[in-house]
Amino acid sequence: MTSRLVVFLGPTLSHDDARDVLDAEYRPPAAHGDVLRAALRRPRAIGLVDGVFERVPAVWHKEILFALSEGVHVYGAASMGALRAAELDAFGMRGVGTVYRAYADGVLEDDDEVAVAHAGTEHGFRALSDAMVDVRATLAAAVGAGVIHEGTADGLVARIKSTFYAERALVAALDRADEEHELLRAWLPGGRVERKREDALELLRAIRRDLDDGLEPFRPTWTLQRTRYWEEARRSVEVAGSDEPGPTADAALDAVLDEVRLDPDAYKRLADRSLLTALARNAAASFGVDVSSWAREAALEEERRARGLLEPEDLDTWLDENDLDRTDLPEIGRRLAVLRWARDAHRDAVAGEMTLAVRADDTYAGLAGRAERKRELLASLPSDRATPGDEELVGWYFRERLGQKVPVALDAWATTNGWRHVAELVRALRREWWFVS
Repeated sequence: MTSRLVVFLGPTLSHDDARDVLDAEYRPPAAHGDVLRAALRRPRAIGLVDGVFERVPAVWHKEILFALSEGVHVYGAASMGALRAAELDAFGMRGVGTVYRAYADGVLEDDDEVAVAHAGTEHGFRALSDAMVDVRATLAAAVGAGVIHEGTADGLVARIKSTFYAERALVAALDRADEEHELLRAWLPGGRVERKREDALELLRAIRRDLDDGLEPFRPTWTLQRTRYWEEARRSVEVAGSDEPGPTADAALDAVLDEVRLDPDAYKRLADRSLLTALARNAAASFGVDVSSWAREAALEEERRARGLLEPEDLDTWLDENDLDRTDLPEIGRRLAVLRWARDAHRDAVAGEMTLAVRADDTYAGLAGRAERKRELLASLPSDRATPGDEELVGWYFRERLGQKVPVALDAWATTNGWRHVAELVRALRREWWFVS
């Protein structure tokens, strides 16, 4: 699924040219909140090339850190991506290309070195001015080719640098009365260097190589500080973008979510599960817990046993039916391991909450009445009453009551569903069988 990769790209490189290199979901230049919204969909990687900065707030550093903290790799190059990567490479953002290295090494410092004016969506974000980094690279190449002298190049750099970024154009700075300028004008069509474009292509190739090598989720060595200011800013971004699906959104997934939303009970169950996972991840981060690869594998193995997915072909079928693939397994394992840690860490607290939760639930009166009728009926039955064996009881419960196969790992299923052990489950099944029979 292309939504597993999100790349913010605009005037530096066309989306069509980019798709020839990497299959991804290409979005317009990023503004404040766009990286956060992309990260909330848990892609494997985000590529940041172009971003807006003048009329709307620019990409916030902390939304990139949030993406990294959630295991999403973030790559930056060429333009806004190079700036943010130079500032955040110590935290794990991956900088790519010559422009990034120039900022990281302090050779370049001014943001306007990569800024350009560009057309809108309907015109493919076509650049309307020259980026200063492209001007510098082109003039350096012209000097190297013997077209102009270094002094001439320095003069043109100074003239163009002093021009407002949206009006910068190398050709417009050339003087027809100057012989070297005319030589440069004639050389430009074939000699121009598009440094930003080259770096953007390098970023796409780097992502593709990493994917081919089996890109694992990013593992930060730091903990994101989830301050109240950050949470408020995050909520404002989520709300602002909640009803804007956008032309590049994952339409198939959105359609499935529409079906879920049409069933309020199903939506609430999924929302509660998502809330539990989010709280568990936040709690683990606040305690500095980073589940090990062993813990992720153990949790994933437990889930496979509970679902009866022990055979590779069964696992592949389940992944395919859920629009997943094996590259998603590390993140699924991480999620399960964090939930496992949270259950163990808060076992007593959950048990204490469960009693109040069941009493506050709309089904309590009916469940309490049924439990009382079951107690009275069982008390009236003779002590030598016939009863099926344990295996028959388990088969009856799963096949006839739940309409599913008996789990391969019944012990794992029992503990996952609130029973302390299988024997406790079987005792409850025997009482249920007597009651309904």
